[in-house]
Amino acid sequence: MALSLDARVTLADGTKMPVLGLGVWRAASGKETQRAVATALDVGYRLIDTAKLYGNERDVGQAVRASKIPRDQIFITTKLWNTDHGYEGALRAFEQSRRELGVDSIDLYLIHWPVPGLRQESWKGLLRLKEKGLARSIGVSNYTIPKATASSSRRTVRSPADIDSTTRSSRPLLRSTAGRPPRS
Repeated sequence: MALSLDARVTLADGTKMPVLGLGVWRAASGKETQRAVATALDVGYRLIDTAKLYGNERDVGQAVRASKIPRDQIFITTKLWNTDHGYEGALRAFEQSRRELGVDSIDLYLIHWPVPGLRQESWKGLLRLKEKGLARSIGVSNYTIPKATASSSRRTVRSPADIDSTTRSSRPLLRSTAGRPPRS
């Protein structure tokens, strides 16, 4: 696949995601994030990656709306933070992120970091969000491959549709073949 602003990867659930995008980690909230997102969108980027932890979801949403680019042409990723794990916590945190971003749905909602003992309950919450159409795709971030693909004695929860093992070291996006959720 040639890297370009138009290049897309198909996630395991069929969603097409831009390969290149802007991540706003360490971008200061306010004008700095708004300008960065506006500039990225102006030059053709269509993927914006944020997270509750970054404290700039509201600014991302403002810049997306100000761009006048149709929402369905911009792919927004955000993430569940460690303090919000568990089924109910994941649902509440998602709604807060959705309100901050000012969007009806989020294109990709990820578990930002694995939290021992709560991964399965958090994953159930993400599955519920996907089933309701609030999150188009769901996945995990910053998991090791063994954690993401670990078998589980319980098979009541499906595995992640995608494992986002992308990091600043540019490891590739992988598909889960485990058929089960990460072990708690």
